[in-house]
Formats: sequence, structure tokens, C-alpha cells
Amino acid sequence: MDFLVMNWFRYASVLVIVIFILVEANAYNLFNCFFVFFILIVVDIIGFKNLKNPKHYFGTHIRTALLTFLRNIEKKRTFLDWFSLDRTKVKKDNNNFILVITILIGGITFLSRYYFIIYDNYSLSDAWIYDLNKVIQFDNQYWFTYELATDAELALVNFYGKITDVSPEIALQVIAILESTLLSVIIFWTINKLTPSKFIAPTIAALFFSLVYVLTPLNVYFLLKGNPTFLGLTFAVPAFVFYLKPKLYQAAPTNYFFSYLFLFITIGLIDLFTLCILIPPFLMIGLIFTKWKIKKHNFIAFFGYIMAMIILYGIYSYACYFQRADIVEYMQNNLLSISSYTYVPQLILPYSEIIRYAQISTGIGFLIVLALVIFRKENWRATITFYAYFNFLILLTFVKSEWLDIDMLNNSISVFLPIILGLNISIIIRILNFGLGRFRKYSPYTVALIFVVMIYASYHYQEKSISSLTISDQTPKQILNAYDKISQTFFRNSYCVVNDPAAQVISNNSHFFMNYDFFLNDYPKIDSINTKHKKEPDFLVKNPQYSLSKSVLVFVLNETANNESNSFAENKLLQKELIANIELFKKRGRRVNLFYDSDILKVYEIVNEPRESKISELIF
Repeated sequence: MDFLVMNWFRYASVLVIVIFILVEANAYNLFNCFFVFFILIVVDIIGFKNLKNPKHYFGTHIRTALLTFLRNIEKKRTFLDWFSLDRTKVKKDNNNFILVITILIGGITFLSRYYFIIYDNYSLSDAWIYDLNKVIQFDNQYWFTYELATDAELALVNFYGKITDVSPEIALQVIAILESTLLSVIIFWTINKLTPSKFIAPTIAALFFSLVYVLTPLNVYFLLKGNPTFLGLTFAVPAFVFYLKPKLYQAAPTNYFFSYLFLFITIGLIDLFTLCILIPPFLMIGLIFTKWKIKKHNFIAFFGYIMAMIILYGIYSYACYFQRADIVEYMQNNLLSISSYTYVPQLILPYSEIIRYAQISTGIGFLIVLALVIFRKENWRATITFYAYFNFLILLTFVKSEWLDIDMLNNSISVFLPIILGLNISIIIRILNFGLGRFRKYSPYTVALIFVVMIYASYHYQEKSISSLTISDQTPKQILNAYDKISQTFFRNSYCVVNDPAAQVISNNSHFFMNYDFFLNDYPKIDSINTKHKKEPDFLVKNPQYSLSKSVLVFVLNETANNESNSFAENKLLQKELIANIELFKKRGRRVNLFYDSDILKVYEIVNEPRESKISELIF
């Protein structure tokens, strides 16, 4: 878990900046990303000081490695023992336990979010098409399109699609789930590092974020939509922890500064709301409550924030100048979100009441912590800082300003609610430890019980509220499933898709596209002319407009499908005409295959040139 969070904090922020620079340099592709990123990692591992005298550095390390090699041979250690770390049994068991918890929390969060795909209203919506177009534009070396926005989240979607070899539309569907999965692990890690409770309180906090929807202000109809604030908080929350406890990061002041500088720049490229609204209050409140001996690190982080703001202002000022936009208007537009709104029909209590209970719990927790500080001389500064910060965010929701988006604040509070819960639970456990300390060895069994109880409770007590939600139309899912199967089966740019004009964006940089009107009215004539002159060697060279794709895939919605609420609904009225046209091509000698079949959608393949389009046929 430390490895995951630490390297996300250090290297993921650098990756975003590398992608940004490569796109602006018109050099963005997967190889260049890996090449530049690899160089930066090597430099980070070796260190700037050692690069000044690489001969001495490599000589020392090679000599040490050879001595270790000879010593292992003399001791007759097995090959696997050479890579084992010297740890006590307790340390090994503890690490294995945390590894199991990390996997379980990540898996449960992923499955929990994936379940809500049946309620998803985002797929193939106008917002989805708008985002997908931006994702694809990174391949065309565009970061700032005609409308300026902080698009680093979509840049990561593009990068994720490349490294996993999935289509951009599938990557766009997955990113929100991955953000939530990473956040749940970070919430566990945060409570683990800031409180005496190492397993129980962190597990409850993480599972609350993963499984509890009836007490969390999340719009369940858009859980599959990427959330820039959530992605920004995956960087900001570890930064908060290292800000309060710099020893956890174990970096020299220079590295500490550059880590925060790169991190704040990355957050600024992802979400200005997180950078400008969520981070400054924590830096100020944390500065008040941290010990004097670590305020040096606090000021270093503060300086990194100021420098990042100056750099980002320069970047966005230049972009605004180039696009002839106003920088103030740009800032305001990116601090607000028209696609973010508080709609939480699944809540079993009014949202204001949930927040009030959370505030009351922080007040009670503060009094208990104050007693522990005064009478037991314990260190609960981090808990007090998060209590103060949470209540400050609540106060912000009452501020009326055209620069402050209350819906985005509510969205961010859904992340801090589990953290507050985890801090409260850790205080309760600390009190119980006065009399039950001897039962600490049974923590693994308690954690296992917590997993079972919370999974059962999340299903049993939320079933009624969640089942009352409206299941979304499944047509977009079927269309995207068909596109995913097509992209895995056919060679790029060797086929053409016939579909509604709204789906044309999916074809960008992937394949050719034909709308229904053209297919029904013009394509039969083009096919006829192509067939007539097919054997003439120079005809298609002189008349490329009559060229045909190797295969044509026609999307046909069934008339019986219940999809009146979907923007593709009117296309089901074209079923008979499309089938008649497909039969026409069959009579002309074309082979027609039923490529995809469901109760909502069928996709027919018209083969113009056999064995020239499918990847498997081209290879074998």
C-alpha cells in the first residue's frame, strides 16, 4: 500500500506533466512517453548529485553488487533467497495482511461501482460524446481545443487506453471506477498513517466510501463519468498526509519541494477547483496545528504551491492569448461545472441532516482528543486538522459566490466524509484500548468480520433505496459492447461503420463512418459503380470517391426494443429499410454475416473483400 500511494504521489504527477509537454511539443505517443518517463525515473533513482560523478557512483554500486554476489555463493544461499528482505515474522505477517486488505478494498470498490452500470445515464450522452472527442484529440496533438479546459484527466484516459490496448470509449467508461478504487485505497492509507488504529478504523472508512451510497452525496446515475475532483484528490489527500507528517515521505528538502511543485502543477492541469478551493484552506489550517519542527517542510510545500500557481498562470495565460480568450473568464469557467449537480435520490436521510451529524461527531471527537492531548500527552494534531478542515468546507457551502460551485463542494465532501468517519472510529478504538488492549492481537479476525458485516449490510439495508432507482436504457451499453467487439476483431481503418451521426466521434482515428441516410440513398449506387469498374486498374485511382471499405458493419436497432428515452431511439424505425438494403447487397453477391446479436441491437457485416479486414484472417 505504501508502494502504491508513494509512487502514485511521486510519479503519476510527473507522468501527467510529461504527457502535457509531449502534446504541446507535437510528439505525444506511447513510445515517447515511456522513453521520457524512464529517463526521469532513472535520474530520480540515481539522484542529481550522483549524476555529477557517474563513474564513482556506478563503480561503487557494481563493486557492492559483486561482493554481495560472492558472499551469497559462499553462504550457499538459494537463488530466491538473494532477493528476500530481512524482516521479522511479525513484519512479514503485517505486510501480507495489508496486501490482502488492499486487494480486497480495491476489488470490492471496483465491483461496487461497476454494479451501477445498469443505472448509468452517461454513456453515449452528449457529455460522453464531448469527452470522447477530447480524448481522441490528444492523438492529434491537441490539448487546448477551441474551448479552454483542464483536461489532464482525459489525457490520462487516452494514456490508459494505450497501455491497456483498449479503445478510447472503453477507457472512458473505466476511468471513473479506477478513480474511486484508488481513492478507497488512499482513504485506508490515510487513516492508517494518521491514527493509532492501523486496520479497523481504516477498513471501515474505506468500505464506507466503497459500499455506502444511502449516506453519501454521490450522483449514482453518473458514477461512470470521470470526476476530475476525485482524480485531483487522489493526489491532494496523500499530499495532505505528507504535509502533516513529512517523515513519512523521507525526502531531502529539494526533492520535497519538487515533489510538491510537480504535484500542484498536475492538480492544476486536472482540476482547478481542487487546486484553488480545496488545497489552500488545508495548507493554512495545517500550518496552524503542525509542530514547530516540521513547519520548515510546511513552508517548502507552501512555496511549491505558489510556484505552481505562477507556472500554471503562465501556461493558461499563453493558451488564452493564443485562443483569444479572457483569462478571468477561463478561470471562472473551470472553477464551475455545468455537468456537476447534487442529485441524490438514494439518500435515506436529508443531505443537510447527514452533514449536521458529521459536524456533531467532529465536535465530540475534538473534545475527546483534547482530553487525550492534555491528560495523556498524545499527538492528535492530524485529526484536529482534518476536523477543522472538514468544518471549513461545510461553512463554504453557505457562501454565495459566482466563483464557488456548491455542487462541486458537495462532491468533494463525499470523499472527506469517510475520512472523518475513520478518524472518529480511531478515537473510539483508542478509548476502548484502555480496557481492551490485550485483544489487539485479534485485529485480523475483527477486520475479516468488518468486511463480512459491511458487505452484508450494504446489500441488505440499501437494497430498497437502490432498487427504487430508475434503470437506464441499455441501448448505449449494447452499442458500446458492439464497438468494443468490432475494435478487437477488425484491423484499424479497414472497415466502415453505418450508424447514427451521434456515434461518428467513435470513428475518429479508428475507422470510416457512414450515416444511415447515405447508406440507404447513396451507397447502393456507389457499390454498383465500383462493381462495374472493379477490374479497371486505373478507375479507382482516378475516382477514389467510388472506393469501398473491405467490410461494412451496419448497426440495426430492433423495432421491438424498449428505448424510447434514448437519442438513438428513432433509428429503430429504419430497421426494415436497412434489412432491405442489406438483402440487396446479398443479391449482388456480397457475403453478409451477423456479427453482433442481442435483443436490442444487431450488427451485420457486408464483406466487400473477403479475408482483408479481420485481424485473425490477416495474420493467419
